[in-house]
Amino acid sequence: MRVLLSFAIIYFSYTFLHSNEINNCNILTEKYGKEYNLPNKLLTSIALVESGIRKNNDFRSWPWTLNVSGKSIYFDTKEEIVSYLKKNIGEKKSIDVGCMQINTKYHLKNFKDLNQIVEPEENVKYAAIFLSDLYKKYRSWNEAIARYHSSVPNKKKRYLKKVYSFWNDVRQRKILNEFYYVNSLEKRQIETFKRILKKENI
Repeated sequence: MRVLLSFAIIYFSYTFLHSNEINNCNILTEKYGKEYNLPNKLLTSIALVESGIRKNNDFRSWPWTLNVSGKSIYFDTKEEIVSYLKKNIGEKKSIDVGCMQINTKYHLKNFKDLNQIVEPEENVKYAAIFLSDLYKKYRSWNEAIARYHSSVPNKKKRYLKKVYSFWNDVRQRKILNEFYYVNSLEKRQIETFKRILKKENI
């Protein structure tokens, strides 16, 4: 019985983590920011600039976001956003997609299909690699951040200023005061159920 319950604990913890993580841009930006050795909370700050929206009194990046001809469009589900893209990608090939607003005109060719570019984990991971590559090319974080958005000087300057504003707020915990890191969350969940096991003395 103890073995069975232990398995259930691990399974529940994994399921909870996976469901909590998969659509949460800011968990993913923290995860891949660390994995690709980006400056602390930079990827999260860029995501807030790109797809930030106020939800339930909390400002966060929203995965089901498009920017079409300069206008942000927010959807409730992945199915809705993919459906819109399938109907409009032909006539409006340049559309920014998802947590990190990956542009279809320049980057869709690097994904196998629209479902993949929309998928939050794939979207964020691609952005982390792209930003890392920009830094390696230009040897400057300012240049990498600015060119993530544009190569036009005026647009670069405005974007860089906006990212730094969010970056300062995130690091000072003025927004997104609590991050649910995957590893620490998993540890807390498992420890909680270990205590339950011990208390019930099964």
